[in-house]
Amino acid sequence: MMRTFLGEVEDLVSRAGTHPVWGYAHCLRVNEMAGRIGDEEGVGYDSEILRLSCLLHDIGLYKAYNLREAPDHAERSATVAGRILRDGDFPPHATRVIVEAIRCHPPGASPASSMEAGLLKDAVALDYLGAVGVSRVLAMVGTEEEVPDIPSAVRHAESLHKTMPGLLLFDTSRRIADERISEAEEFLSNLRRSTE
Repeated sequence: MMRTFLGEVEDLVSRAGTHPVWGYAHCLRVNEMAGRIGDEEGVGYDSEILRLSCLLHDIGLYKAYNLREAPDHAERSATVAGRILRDGDFPPHATRVIVEAIRCHPPGASPASSMEAGLLKDAVALDYLGAVGVSRVLAMVGTEEEVPDIPSAVRHAESLHKTMPGLLLFDTSRRIADERISEAEEFLSNLRRSTE
């Protein structure tokens, strides 16, 4: 039953999550990274709870859900995810773990108590870094208030590269962050010079 439900959630997110910054592809990258961190750290986690947390963590940003509920996307996503999980008769304890992980997933937010929540939080932060992070920030140009143009996108990406590593929970995450920041430094430097 759980695998069937997981497939239904995946289908929902793949259809509704079309945004280039926080859509389905972002959720898949976050899930892959969260599992990688957990495996490299050698920590125990429930892979289905982790996958559902990763798939649903930004659902409150999708057009079908972003006009209702709380103004904060993490709280809105937690509310929507809770409804989806309850409607699917997902086990109550697992639902609480997923909802808490989603509520606490933004970098800098108070950490949740489960291992799945910690892995989700670090994986989300890492998706802001490196080549993929720069690509996500560039996709925001002109659509997000804090990124009206390319020079502001460069500043935003550089700011993320400075702040995200200090918010990471796991040693593996910090190592990956260092690698991702190094890979993007030259590109950001060239882009900054080209757009000044």
